[in-house]
This record gives sequence, structure tokens and C-alpha cells, in this order.
Amino acid sequence: TPAIVFRVSDGRLVATGYSETMDADRIVLKRVTLTGYPFRIHKRMVVVRWMFFFASDADALRRAKLVTKFGLDGEILGPLGTHGLVRCSFSEHVTHKDTVCLHLYKRVFPKAV
Repeated sequence: TPAIVFRVSDGRLVATGYSETMDADRIVLKRVTLTGYPFRIHKRMVVVRWMFFFASDADALRRAKLVTKFGLDGEILGPLGTHGLVRCSFSEHVTHKDTVCLHLYKRVFPKAV
């Protein structure tokens, strides 16, 4: 349904747009993308750095799905060392100029007005 919002004090137009139906089953998600870069490459096994800072972060996201900018799919196998390096496995050979992305989703609740 169309929506028009006016300022109360002087009646000026503030915003226009559409509002979706009010459905209790609707879920609003926020997506955050963590990126890292290949550090060591051995065929399909890659060590990625600059995605995490601690090994515990990488261990919590073990078996998470990864994608690269060139469209390859992979997953996190586990942490390597204590400084946030991650061992990953991919479907094809990864190049050094590729970027590894991990998409994380979080449910967002509307603010109470």
C-alpha cells in the first residue's frame, strides 16, 4: 500500500514509499560478509588469512559455506594456528587474486516506536 509521511510541525513532505503487509510470519534478516584472502594454496586446499582474528572464531564457524568472487564454493575445515588463519576446501583450484567470502545472517527485529 502507498505511504506518504508529513512533518507534524509544518506539514512538509518527509518521505514517500510503500509499506508491506503486516505479517507476523515475516522475517527480516541482516547480512554481513566476512572477507579473507588466500595465503597458501595447495590444489583445492587453501589457507585463508584476514578473515578472523582468533582461532576460536574460526572454530565456531567450522563447516560454514564459503564462496569466492570468481564463483567457487567451499567450506571451512578448521583453524590453523592461534592467529586466525583458516584451512578451507574448495570445489576447484583457487587463485591468489581471488577473495574468499563468508556470508553471515542475523535476524533483525523492528524497533518499537
